[in-house]
This record gives sequence, structure tokens and C-alpha cells, in this order.
Amino acid sequence: MNVLMLGWEYPPHIAGGLGTACKGLTTALSEHNITIHFVVPHLFGGEDATHMLLTDARDSTRQIVNQNKTGRGDAAAAAETAHSSMITREQVAALLHPYWTPSDFKSAVSTILTDRASKRSAKIVKQIDEVTKALLDGEVYGVDVATAVLEYDWFPKNGGPHYGSTIFEEVERFTAHVVNLTSGRPFDVIHAHDWMTFPAGVALAQITGKPLVVHIHSLEHDRSGYSINEQINQIERFGLEAANKIIAVSYYTARSIQRYHSIPAEKIAVVHNGVYPCQAVQGYKLKKTWPRNVVLFLGRVTQQKGPDFFVEVAARVIPLVPDVLFVLAGSGDMLPGLIERVQVLGLDDNFLFPGFLKGEELEEMFSIADLYVMPSTSEPFGIAALEAVSFDTPVIVSRQSGVSEVLSGALKADFWDVDRMADLIVNSLLHEELRTEMLVQAKEEIKLLHWDASARKTLEVYREVL
Repeated sequence: MNVLMLGWEYPPHIAGGLGTACKGLTTALSEHNITIHFVVPHLFGGEDATHMLLTDARDSTRQIVNQNKTGRGDAAAAAETAHSSMITREQVAALLHPYWTPSDFKSAVSTILTDRASKRSAKIVKQIDEVTKALLDGEVYGVDVATAVLEYDWFPKNGGPHYGSTIFEEVERFTAHVVNLTSGRPFDVIHAHDWMTFPAGVALAQITGKPLVVHIHSLEHDRSGYSINEQINQIERFGLEAANKIIAVSYYTARSIQRYHSIPAEKIAVVHNGVYPCQAVQGYKLKKTWPRNVVLFLGRVTQQKGPDFFVEVAARVIPLVPDVLFVLAGSGDMLPGLIERVQVLGLDDNFLFPGFLKGEELEEMFSIADLYVMPSTSEPFGIAALEAVSFDTPVIVSRQSGVSEVLSGALKADFWDVDRMADLIVNSLLHEELRTEMLVQAKEEIKLLHWDASARKTLEVYREVL
């Protein structure tokens, strides 16, 4: 079976769980005799495509670069290497970020356009760097926008931009690229991830007559709450209505799709995300010089993830457990305000803001944390909670999350109930046996939450639409 898959990010350049999920799902699907052609906007390069054949769509010679050597010994790496020939990936140059709002896009483009004379102009680098920090605290997929603009030819000789004037024009441009580069390619199913890929997926389905599966990792209502962008909301509905089948990452998300878009339940299949087994790095634990109690928040520092509730909870915990360090790891638009809030509350000595973490830094943080807390206001799934458990860290999650459906070994509270969440943290920190019990149960549960289980359910969806 040949699957054309449309996505928006791929490790290590990721801003959320979508990229992690795409890697896990494609790796597992490749073990089931599925050939996947993955199309992703090419913004930075250097993606961790160790199990793929990498094709750059901008290169007319369509040179194939083999990147099979992983240098790792885990089960995921072995699966990737064994099935590297099953997956190819297209890269399409696009000035897009999956969590940008229309105003974010407009700000970024207007800054780039201040000087088209030379893409290597120091003035452009300085201005783009400033706008990047203002928008995303200097991090987009872990790489700054200046690097992206310098690396790729956004400034053609005729002076015209290689991108649209709005985020929606850029999505349209991406759609045209996808339709053009996939024309004539043999595939049986189109699989599109989240709203930015939906126009391309629908266009290809209409042109080819092939079935369309759309995958919802997050809705506009999740990301924006009551301040939704109606145009994005309409594009979501357009894709959902046109799809032959919808994959939701949780029952929580499935109910949201029905509530906000009036989609019948029988059209939606729930496929929970998975996690590859990880191990806490004991060396990090042995070298730990921080206080005995480390409470971790790790994710985008945006309204959807509830980092402001994390700070307010900390203010209630610290007087009762003074020997505690709250780590708020990540980048996003709320970060400057939260740093100021911590200062106003006088919590500076008990807080750390390490910024965007990846690789060994991420492994170290998960390994030394005593608790992982996810106070999301609307979390379709919450894959980081599974990662925390895989690193032997017990978790506390909001009830407004998909992962709460599959982790009965996690303690739960409503995101807004900061007193309840503070009580759970205090009791967990003061009673090691409680943390041990939470972890033992959660570890047993994630044994069933592997990517192969997700792949098998996805295969059922493919077979249904075929």
C-alpha cells in the first residue's frame, strides 16, 4: 500500500507533539509493508530523517540522500534502519510554522521585506532575530528564523517574495507545490495532518479520486480557546467534511470534533499516540545537584498549555515544600510575562527557565525530575506525559487532556483548580511511596501505548477507506 502523507514538522525541528507523532507513526507503519511518501515544508533542513530516504523538492534533479545511520541502539532506531527504504520525504520551501497565528506570520514577513537587497544583509539578520525573539522567544522548531532565511533563497533576483503575504496565501502556495510535485505519483491513500495540510489533501483527493484521511492533533479551539481565528476554523471544517475518515488522537478530541464541527461520530476513529521505550539516564540522577524535589513543566509556553496555572500552583506549593525547584521549560509568547509574574511573587529562587530543550538536555531534564506536571487548558493528547513516564517520572495531568484517558496511573485535576493541583504535588513530593505507586502503574500502561498499536489502528482506517 502506498500512502501520501502531508505533515508540518519533523524531528528535531519540532514545536509540538505533531512532529514526534509523525515520526513514531511512520516508523511503525513502515514495518507493515506500507510505503510512505511524506511531504513536509522545508524551512530549516537537518531533520532527523534517519529512517527515510530524503528528497529535496526544490532540487530539479531530485537527488536522493540516504540518512540511515542512526548511531543509536534503541528499538526505534533499529526499526528505522530496517525499513528505511519504505519511506521517502519531500521538502517544500515554505515560510510556515504550525503554531503561528495570522498576525505572527504578518509580522515575520513584514520584517523580512524591510530589505530585499541581500539575503545576507546584516540588517535583515538583526531585524529577523528581533522579531523572532518577540514572537517565539528566539526559537522556532529550535532554530531561529534568521538561520532559515539565510539558508534558503527567500529573496529571488527579480525582487519578488517566495512566500505569500498572509499565512493563508502561504498555505495556498504550499497546496500548489504539493499538487505539482505529486502529480502522476502512485499512491492509494492521502493522509493529511492538521489544518495547514487540509487544502492540499482535499485538492489531491478531488484530482485523483483517492480517499482522504485527515488526522487531528489539535483544533483551533484547543490552540486559541475563545479567541479562535474563524478562517482557520473554516479550513478545519472544510477538511473534516471532505475527508473519507478522520483520525482523532483521543476521545476527548473526537468529542471536540463533533461539538465544534458537527461531524458524525461514525466518521471518526480514535488512534491514541504512542511512545518508544526510553530509560532514565542514571548518570544524570547521580550528578543531580539541584534540590531533592524537581517539578517539571515542558512544552510550548502558550495559553493552551496552561503555564500560567503552573506558576500559580507553584506559589501554593513552595511555602509547604521549600526544598523544591519548579522548572518551566519551553518557549512561547507567554514566557516574558511569566518570568515577570514569578518575580512579583518572589519565587525567583525556586524557579528555572531553561528555554527550549532537545536532545541530551531534554533527556537530562526528564531523568532528574521528580514530577512532570501538565496543566493544559485543552490538550488533544499530551505525548510529553508518556515520555515523562518512560523516563521514570510520575505525572500529574489536567482532566482536559486526551492522555488522561490512557494513564490511570497519573494524578488528575481540572486545569483551573490550582488548589487541588497544588495538593496533589505536595502529597506526591512528601510521600515517595505515592510517587512509586503512580509510576509503577503508569509504566505498565505505557507498555500498551506503543507506536505499533497506533500503526495497526491506522491501517484499519486505511483499509476501511479503500
